[in-house]
Amino acid sequence: MGTVFNIQKFCLHDGDGIRTNVFLKGCPLKCIWCHNPEGLFRTVSLSFTASRCTLCGRCLDVCPARRIEDGALVIDREQCTHCGRCVDVCLNDANELLGREVTADEVMRDVLKDRMFYERSGGGLTVSGGEPSYQPEFTLDLLKRAKAENIGIAIETCGAGPRLFFEKAADLNTTFLYDLKCMDPDRHRKLTGSDNKAILDNLEYLFSRGADVRIRLPLIPGINDRDEDIDALCSYLKEHDGKYRYAEIMPYHTLGTGKERKLGNEPRYEAEAANEEDKKRWRARFEENGVSIRISE
Repeated sequence: MGTVFNIQKFCLHDGDGIRTNVFLKGCPLKCIWCHNPEGLFRTVSLSFTASRCTLCGRCLDVCPARRIEDGALVIDREQCTHCGRCVDVCLNDANELLGREVTADEVMRDVLKDRMFYERSGGGLTVSGGEPSYQPEFTLDLLKRAKAENIGIAIETCGAGPRLFFEKAADLNTTFLYDLKCMDPDRHRKLTGSDNKAILDNLEYLFSRGADVRIRLPLIPGINDRDEDIDALCSYLKEHDGKYRYAEIMPYHTLGTGKERKLGNEPRYEAEAANEEDKKRWRARFEENGVSIRISE
């Protein structure tokens, strides 16, 4: 069994071709800018969209953790048991439980419905999160099942999982969409809750295996996009040139801040989305360092 918070079809930016992305809950890092905060923990999360709430009071009848105060619905998150009764009675889809236990068979039945799109486009299954290595047995089971069906396989990873997971995933000829967030270990710990030693060790192991690695660089304005940050990334990329297929900047966007508030949290980082000037500056700095770079849309 695994814990999934979303299965997204017809994805075009997380590996080759048309893909189905399976998002797993749980991650060893706690990046302050996380764009999928609903995937940080393995437990079920309650998302509440206040703009959809009409204060009809139906959820108050089934949930003691709720009250109306100053013309707004207030949820006592500590009392919430994630029973789902508020979801059942809401007429406006203001409440959503994120996270459900599923079997690999259930996931694969969903994935296989789109086989013809994978075959025509060279696409397949991408396991994301959260962090796939946080649920290693479940992720590897999905990868093995997809491979047995001749479906392309990929994972989006922060690289902070156990080495054995990456060994087994590499044995399956998995494509790795691999994040590099910051080269300085102390700043990496400050920004994500952990240093980057295991991340770099696992990445260099994949290089030694000749694995299909595409490096992703989440750049966050004012956080990890200083000239010295980019220069350090460039030095690493140049040192390992030829060992990865390409490097791609993933510009910061603001979707995570809205998700945090729906989960009842204040965002730990909030700023405007990366703009065209940010992207031009990043590209110029990489080019000055002699590093070829892509920028995701």
